[in-house]
Amino acid sequence: MADKPFLYSLDECPPLWRTTIYGLQWALIMFPALVIIASIGAEVLHLSVEERVAFFQKILLLSGGFTFLQTMIGHRYPLQEGPATALLLTFVVLAPQGLGVIQGGFLFGGLVLLAAGVFRWMRRLRSSFTPNVVGVILMLIAFTLVPFLLPRLLGVTAEHPHGEAGVFGAALALILLIAILANRLGGFLRSTAVILGIVIGSIGFWFWGRMDLRPVQEASWLSLPGSLWMGVPRFSLAALVSSGLAYVAVAVNSLGSIHGVGGVVGSEGIAERVDRGLAVTGLAGVAASVLGVVGTVSYSTSPGVILVTRVASRHAQAMCGLVLVIAAFVPRLSALLAAVPATVVGSALCVALGSQIGAGITAITAGGRSLAARDYLVVGLPVMIGTLVAVVPPAFFAKFPVWLGTILGNGLVLGIILVLILEHALMRAK
Repeated sequence: MADKPFLYSLDECPPLWRTTIYGLQWALIMFPALVIIASIGAEVLHLSVEERVAFFQKILLLSGGFTFLQTMIGHRYPLQEGPATALLLTFVVLAPQGLGVIQGGFLFGGLVLLAAGVFRWMRRLRSSFTPNVVGVILMLIAFTLVPFLLPRLLGVTAEHPHGEAGVFGAALALILLIAILANRLGGFLRSTAVILGIVIGSIGFWFWGRMDLRPVQEASWLSLPGSLWMGVPRFSLAALVSSGLAYVAVAVNSLGSIHGVGGVVGSEGIAERVDRGLAVTGLAGVAASVLGVVGTVSYSTSPGVILVTRVASRHAQAMCGLVLVIAAFVPRLSALLAAVPATVVGSALCVALGSQIGAGITAITAGGRSLAARDYLVVGLPVMIGTLVAVVPPAFFAKFPVWLGTILGNGLVLGIILVLILEHALMRAK
């Protein structure tokens, strides 16, 4: 790599036009997850068409607003803040009891996480994040996203439940194209390899007749998300317990995300970053309770994107937050971001996660460190088990109590717990 590892380092602010492009690049990667989670949440609440639109707008507003807050005053890392799958599971389970019960649970969990950040309860775990642990986190992030990526790369749809060979071939070609762009281009163009690949792929799918732009034409330019206050929360013991444990999973996930990106862009002051990050995520839980939507977590896909684009600037991520907030009030922009074919986004994310696996290996072997026999198991078992859990059908974990299914059903969270236990207890180095 060049003498300067990044085109823009963590606290550098690129020119506004470049920052805008980088922000759009981040938003395009994040948007599909927001669409999927919003559709599931709206479905379990049995919302009308108008209410579904408002629900999605609130998801965008919450995610964009707290992505901006995290990058500027929270952990101050280029991490996205979006709806947590652990909280989505709790949302789905509690939905039959009404939105008020969900709000009460998320309010409780958010306040607990806020207190954990404010009173620095997680400081005791600081020394636990050894090279083995950080490396496992970086690799688990990539491997546990396989169930999300694979259907998109294969072109799985209702009409083609087993995928399409042509779509898979196009995905492989696009993956190679983005990788070549990231390797061969230089300077600013290299930093836009992901968005260039997304634009080229989208144009190709449009000519192929696989990209529908009618929703963009039909969407209005301006729309408000309706009432931002969804009523008084209601409290039940089951909701408090399940939401509290779901926020334990969120805390572990956030710790992994923060330490993971710290291993790539620098871990200076990471204890304070963790405290501030957890506090802001806790505030997001309180805001989610008010809005009646799914609470957030710091997403963990950033290291790979940073390594591919060589842009580590948190200001670019802050711009992503502003783009999402604007999209919440401009349905036509939301429709345009949502129109990008899932295969195209999946291909771009695949390249980023491939780089992230390499970063995980580098973290484990940093400084020429040689692995002992115990290290193979400490690293390998959590990665293997976390990946296996990620591909298990969600219906399997529905058989467990909500609090247990929330932890066991999250491959990343379970893998982090396992590597911490193996590294510091069961197979602790003498």
